[in-house]
Amino acid sequence: MSSAISSFSSSCVYSLLSLTALHGPKQMLHCTILTSALRLAPPLTGFVNFWAAVILFQNLVPISLYITMEVVRTLQAIFIYNDIEMYYEPIDQPCVPKSWNISDDMGQIEYIFSDKTGTLTQNVMEFKKATVNGQPYGEAYTEAQAGMQKRQGIDIEAEGAKIRAELAEAKIETLSRLRRMNDNPYLHDDDLHFIAPDFVADLNGESGHEQQQSNVNFMLALALCHTVIPERTLSDPPKMIFKAQSPDEEALVSTARDMGFTVLSYSQDGINLNVLGEDRHYQILNTIEFNSTRKRMSSIVRMPDGKIILFCKGADSIIYSRLRKGEQQTMRKETADHLELFAREGLRTLCIAQKELTDEQYYSWKKQHDVAAAALEEREEKLEAVAELIEQDLYLIGGTAIEDRLQDAVPETIELLGDAGIKLWVLTGDKVETAINIGFSCNLLNNSMDLLHIKLDEKEDGSIDEEALVAEADKILTEKLQLFNMTGDDAELAAAKENHEPPAPTHGLVIDGFTLRWVLNEDLKQKFLLLCKQCKSVLCCRVSPAQKAAVVSMVKNGLDVMTLSIGDGANDVAMIQEADVGVGIAGLEGRQAAMSSDYAIGQFRFLQRLVLVHGRWSYRRMAESTANFFYKNMVWSFVLFWYMIYCEFDSTNLFDYSYIILFNLVFTSIPVGLLGVFDQDVSDKVSLAVPQLYRRGIERLEWTLSKFWFYMLDGTYQSVIGFFVPYLMFRLATSVTTNGLDASDRLHFGTYIAHPAVLTINLYILMNTYRWDWIMLLVIFISDIFIFFWTGVYTSFDSAVMFYGVAKHVYAQPTFWASFCLVPIMCILPRFAIKSIQKLFFPLDVDIIREQDRMGAFDHLKNPKEVIDPGATDNKLSGSESSKASKPPSTRHMEVSMRIAAQFTPLHDNSRDWPSA
Repeated sequence: MSSAISSFSSSCVYSLLSLTALHGPKQMLHCTILTSALRLAPPLTGFVNFWAAVILFQNLVPISLYITMEVVRTLQAIFIYNDIEMYYEPIDQPCVPKSWNISDDMGQIEYIFSDKTGTLTQNVMEFKKATVNGQPYGEAYTEAQAGMQKRQGIDIEAEGAKIRAELAEAKIETLSRLRRMNDNPYLHDDDLHFIAPDFVADLNGESGHEQQQSNVNFMLALALCHTVIPERTLSDPPKMIFKAQSPDEEALVSTARDMGFTVLSYSQDGINLNVLGEDRHYQILNTIEFNSTRKRMSSIVRMPDGKIILFCKGADSIIYSRLRKGEQQTMRKETADHLELFAREGLRTLCIAQKELTDEQYYSWKKQHDVAAAALEEREEKLEAVAELIEQDLYLIGGTAIEDRLQDAVPETIELLGDAGIKLWVLTGDKVETAINIGFSCNLLNNSMDLLHIKLDEKEDGSIDEEALVAEADKILTEKLQLFNMTGDDAELAAAKENHEPPAPTHGLVIDGFTLRWVLNEDLKQKFLLLCKQCKSVLCCRVSPAQKAAVVSMVKNGLDVMTLSIGDGANDVAMIQEADVGVGIAGLEGRQAAMSSDYAIGQFRFLQRLVLVHGRWSYRRMAESTANFFYKNMVWSFVLFWYMIYCEFDSTNLFDYSYIILFNLVFTSIPVGLLGVFDQDVSDKVSLAVPQLYRRGIERLEWTLSKFWFYMLDGTYQSVIGFFVPYLMFRLATSVTTNGLDASDRLHFGTYIAHPAVLTINLYILMNTYRWDWIMLLVIFISDIFIFFWTGVYTSFDSAVMFYGVAKHVYAQPTFWASFCLVPIMCILPRFAIKSIQKLFFPLDVDIIREQDRMGAFDHLKNPKEVIDPGATDNKLSGSESSKASKPPSTRHMEVSMRIAAQFTPLHDNSRDWPSA
């Protein structure tokens, strides 16, 4: 994978290669030495001298730049890996870079696509509520409920404390009822999350036999329809824990255990349960496993009384479409209402259903299943088709509701990324209501937003009229676009590609997987994309892995922006690999996402440091080091060009060949490499405190074509000074040694030019470096001294041949020291003046922030224990870049006083045209 800077730098190299090739024809006209000595034909002379020019001007085409870039990126990756601030101790997970050559791409991210479960949430499931036979059970206080109360203006701290006290009492009553009903040795107080004394009462028959039997069947379904592995601990009392493929299954089976339906072990043909104190054996005939396409799981079980029961659990839409038609109408509606209520409370819901089979029905189906299982081709498709045959005409038992709490600092991280100008979309398999409430909980949505809900209705019989659905989707998208006075045409798309402004926080968009299938149609995709771009937040619910990847591809290719996908499970791999940068969270669902990603982290909150600190640093460092690399090679190569004017372009080299080898190896490469590894315009804490600084990366302002040619022009000017100042000194007076020998030959003159050129280049790189620490200063000093050391040592040996004794001759000349002092000043002075004018009269946001930092505005960040009330600060930047920030940040990193900003002249739009230092 190649980064954006690498691709752009390659185009710059091609430009310089073309420039180098222009010297070839001049060789045909002026090469008198080769033509007369070798008597070559003019065409052959032109061929030979073209390649002679390529060799002579090889530094103009900086092939060594690619090596330097890879070394710099490797060191950047090492620093990212060793950043202790991104180390997650509970699972011993640092930030692991897996792709080492795209760190600068992280500094240009405009869109982030995130999974929800396990990415924004902890993926630690707790069974909270249930509905059985139309009767709701369970008491809980979820984060989504707190978010809803907060939006209503309720004091959530006081209300939360009150509700938690009531829950504590209800839990005591639930435990008491459970122990009176059954002496369950596997029930532990701390493990109980399903607080439902009324469920226990009905399980004990207090509401009649029908409800009791429904509750028993519900718990049996949880205890039998799964693939968990039970493990008995050696503790006293014993404890039964479960190893499951997903945290949802573990939560369901654990709840069944707490209610008295404990999975004990597996036998050769089935499973052993302890049901309300009685050991029972259930024969598992078949298990049809869950996958992201089926969105359900089934187990066919022979009960102790000989009956064959199919238990099925899955998404509500999937189960409801497979229920027996015309039956349980009242219960269906009640259950659907309960599940919708649970989803509004931010809970993940599942439906539970069953079906009794006759032996004849089962064995007839089993024959078909065995044939499909033995198939050598299209086995999975055939097994799914056979599963469809038996997973029909089900009877609804009820539904479950599980809470998956948000990870630490998720709302703050999302707000911080939003202030940086990054748009975050959530692509989840959860229900629409669940996703919306989680969106409110994590600051993706707020009450001031108009929520645009794009939804196409599915027919009850499952039939699909493609033309009608596409037409309906087109109508909905057209109506929604009219809210923004848009039509969705090509001109609007072209304007959208150029506009990187964050959308106004007035609208959010929610769409489900069924509707998404049709709006991603080629004829509608552009309208949908433009509509989404007008929305602050986008939530795609009930989406498949393929749809996640399709959404990422739509934005990446449609808007030509840099994208990042983050997820934790196998169903996120497709979108992680589709994005420019993929981030995987090593979590409870395995490490498939982490192994398939470019960066693996332990928690979502580390994304803010990975992107806003390391990403921004890497992008700015790489852009600046690349520009300086082109510049220094331009100076060195064009000095040779000016020299060739005076030797009829005969390909004579001005410098000793050791200079040519060491120029990119020792004299100038290390300073520009250090710039790419260590330079910091602002510290990490300030980068997080002022996330608006990231927006230059989104707009790709650090490495542009105008900046490239500005550096090339500067390099050309400095090559003129670097050549003609020493030349004029030679022209006005003959240089002689103390012995009266001529010191004005080619190699002496080349030494005159090489020394001030190296000094100029290194001082120029230092001037373009923000962070002057002892390492950088020491390397600059050593690089400048090394050319003296090399020249003095090398020219003292006879093996130097024509270069022998040059050092003692040149260093004795006053004109050498005059040019050595004068040339760097004349070369750097214009650039210094331009930078001074820019910073004084046209400052960028980073210039203002650096000034404030020096004046102590960010001193409180140096002490992490200090906390400043964000409401008492005004964190608004001045100027065109910062005017996009619409609200003050609220996290600890963003608690920064910006009152000093008023002292500075606001930036103007043309400040963007100034190449940054």
